[in-house]
Amino acid sequence: MSYVKDFATHAEQLEILEERGLKITDKAAARRILSRENYYALIDGYKEPFLEHDIALNPYGREQYQEGSEFSHIYALHRFDRKLRLLLLNDLLKFEKNIKSKVAYRFSEKFKGADSFLDPNHYSPDCSHHHERDRIISTLANLIKSHKKRDKVRYPAIREFYDKHKNVPLWVLVNFLSLGQITHFYAVIDEELRDRIAWDFSEEYSDEYESIRLKARDLDAILHIVFPYRNKSAHEEVLYRYHLPHPVELGELESVLNKNKGSLSGATVFSVISLLKMVLAKEDYELFAGDLEKIVKELEASVPVRPFEKILKDAGFAGTDWK
Repeated sequence: MSYVKDFATHAEQLEILEERGLKITDKAAARRILSRENYYALIDGYKEPFLEHDIALNPYGREQYQEGSEFSHIYALHRFDRKLRLLLLNDLLKFEKNIKSKVAYRFSEKFKGADSFLDPNHYSPDCSHHHERDRIISTLANLIKSHKKRDKVRYPAIREFYDKHKNVPLWVLVNFLSLGQITHFYAVIDEELRDRIAWDFSEEYSDEYESIRLKARDLDAILHIVFPYRNKSAHEEVLYRYHLPHPVELGELESVLNKNKGSLSGATVFSVISLLKMVLAKEDYELFAGDLEKIVKELEASVPVRPFEKILKDAGFAGTDWK
């Protein structure tokens, strides 16, 4: 491991890296970076593509950097990952807003009564969903109750809406649910509604690209993949090499997106980027894709070929025409 068990100054940390074969051309700049970014988060988070794993070159398996590796290369990957997080988060939030809007609209269209979302009979009759259904109903009920607190109200907008209209509809409440909660909500409503919402996404995609038919299970799979990435993107965690521990069944989505079978089931960054095309407006996705290509090219120009190829592989891009 590269972390330092005992306290070490920034200068001493750099000496350790040099002893392991990492070139540091501007030590003053490197110290400033360590001061801002933290040695553990920067080095342990982004060193892997630059380490020498070739047994012929590193027979004892020590932590040793590939010849030609520089501190600036690790920092370039760190900057790339930060840009990737911000880029993904921006568009995952657009998807989040989109599905919240569709869920609230279709549920309220079918069940028009006030507080209809608090009635257990308006959800899936499948008993395996009842526990999660009850949790969702409890969450929505608690959001409504929040308007009764006259001090330290967590969501003043709910109280303001209630004071004005004497009611808080679902299309207001969904704005205060997390993506995880709206994912559970979508999972426990009845199958007709689930298919109707999936069809809404199908219509939007068909209008801008080609005719497709999304099923509820396809939208389930998309949500299952993007939900953890939304949380990762919102925090300073390593994103580019993150992937879900188990493959995800994507039905016909890979063929719809003209991807090789199994290329998206690993739930990598590439999977998320590809699936976003299904749930974003074409204009938004094209802007996203252009920005993504720009930051990948910046990274390619900033690191050697060997680690760059490893980074693409870790992100799920290996063997794909990612551009």
